[in-house]
Amino acid sequence: MSNTQACLSAGAGEARLEKGFSAQPSTSAADTANDALDLLTATHERLEQITVVIQAIKADLVHNGSRNIKHLAELGAFLGYDWANYVDGRVSALKKELQMQEIGQ
Repeated sequence: MSNTQACLSAGAGEARLEKGFSAQPSTSAADTANDALDLLTATHERLEQITVVIQAIKADLVHNGSRNIKHLAELGAFLGYDWANYVDGRVSALKKELQMQEIGQ
């Protein structure tokens, strides 16, 4: 399952990735860097999803009499809001990991 599929299958407010992030803090700077790279990769995928929703809104305006705009806009808002909350939590966790690593040195 790709990160995108895992995120899409998660319910509202619970976007999580199938792989890449552990519940326990990393033990090394390399682990933390890998977690950050995984987060950036997943964020790129989420931005692509939002781009597709915006393109669908544009197409709906031109070809479908704007019948689906409300639902598409709600989907785009959900994707952005949900991911922003998820990233906020991950950034906080990564900062804590880095602080713990600095204390351990």
